[in-house]
Amino acid sequence: MEYKCRNCGGELHYEPSIDKLKCDFCGSTYDLSEYETQPDLPVDHDHHHDHDHHHDHSADQIPALDLLHSDMEEPRKASEAGFAKATDDSTEIQEDLVVYSCPHCGAEVVTDKDTVATTCVFCGTPMVIDTQIKGQFKPDKVIPFTVDKKKIEEIYENYIKDKPFYPPEYSKANVIEKIKAIYLPFWLFDVNMTGELHASGEHTTTIPYGEWIVTNHYVYDILRAGNQKYHKVPVIASTKTPKDAMDSIEPFDYSCLVPYNSGYLPGYMAQRYDRDASQTAEFSKGRAENSFQSAMMSTMTGYQGLHLTSSNIRPSDIKSTYALLPAYLLFMDYDNDEDKLIAINGQTGKVVGNIPVDKHKRNRYFLRWFLIFCVIFIALTLVLILMID
Repeated sequence: MEYKCRNCGGELHYEPSIDKLKCDFCGSTYDLSEYETQPDLPVDHDHHHDHDHHHDHSADQIPALDLLHSDMEEPRKASEAGFAKATDDSTEIQEDLVVYSCPHCGAEVVTDKDTVATTCVFCGTPMVIDTQIKGQFKPDKVIPFTVDKKKIEEIYENYIKDKPFYPPEYSKANVIEKIKAIYLPFWLFDVNMTGELHASGEHTTTIPYGEWIVTNHYVYDILRAGNQKYHKVPVIASTKTPKDAMDSIEPFDYSCLVPYNSGYLPGYMAQRYDRDASQTAEFSKGRAENSFQSAMMSTMTGYQGLHLTSSNIRPSDIKSTYALLPAYLLFMDYDNDEDKLIAINGQTGKVVGNIPVDKHKRNRYFLRWFLIFCVIFIALTLVLILMID
C-alpha cells in the first residue's frame, strides 16, 4: 500500500517533527486523521488481554486521502526467485527472505518474512505491507518516532567523542547512512505481584564494660509481605533483535502511546512479532519479580548483614498489549567478529553500542606520542649538555 499526496501524487511519509504525513515533492502535509485504514476486527492476543484492544472505527470519519491499494501479491520465497540477500538489510537469514513487487516501479523488493513496512531501494517508495498487519498481527498501540535522522547525527557524534579509537566503519557519516529507523514489535505486560520474603538480619554492637569489651551479636528474623502492580513491562517480540540491547535502550515514555495507525509507518521499516504473548510472558514476570523483591528488600535497613532465606512471589492478573516502539538499529560485521549492534531509542535518543577498537589507529596514536616524547627528551638532553658545557 502506498500513501499518495492529493496535491501532486507524490509519496507521503510520516514526519516526526510535525507529527503529520508529509510529501517530499510539494511539501504538503496531512493529519493522520485525514485518512482511514481498512477496518479490522479486534483480536484478543490472549485470554488476559488489555481492554485497549477494542478499536472504534466510526463510519463518519473524515474522507480518506488518496491511497494506492496495490493489492500486493502474496510474497514469493526468495530462494525460489533466485535471491540470497535482502534489498533492505532486514535479515541475513536466507530462509526467511521473501520477495514483493514494488507497487510503484515494479522492482522486486527482498525483505524478511515478518516485515510490515520497508522502502523500495530502486525508486525510494515507502511500502506498507498491509496484509502483514491484519487480524492477530494488528498492533494495539504505537509510540511514534520523535527523533529524526538529523538529531541522530548529533546524538551519535556525542556518543563517539570519548571513543577516539573507533574504526572508520563507525564514523558518523557511515553509521548515519546505514542505520535503519524501524518500528519493533513489543509485548507490554501489566502484572500484579504478590508475595512474602523471609530474611535473616544481623547486628553487632561493641561496648566497654569496666575492664571488659562486651560484644553483642543479634540475629533477627525478618518478614515482609505485600503486593505491587507493574504497568507496561516491555518484552521484545522479535527473535531477530537482541533482547539485551532492547532492554538497554529503555525506558520508553508510555504516556505517549497512541492507538495504532498505519500512517505512522510510511518512510520507516517495521516488523511484526514472531513470538506471541504466551512465549514472552515469562520474561515480564521475571522482571517484575526481581523489581518486587528488590523493593521489599530495600525496606530491610539497619542491619550489618542481611541474608534472604526464602521467597514466595506470585504473579497474577497478567494482561498484554501489542505495540510497535521506535528504534534505530545498525548491525556492523567488523573484523570477522560477531555483529556489533548500535541501537538508539527513537523516542528518547538513548544510545547503546559495542564500539570496537581499531588496533592500528590506537597503535599509531601511541607511537606518535612516543616519538614526540622521544624528540622532546632528546632536545632537553641536548639543551642540558650545552648548558653544562
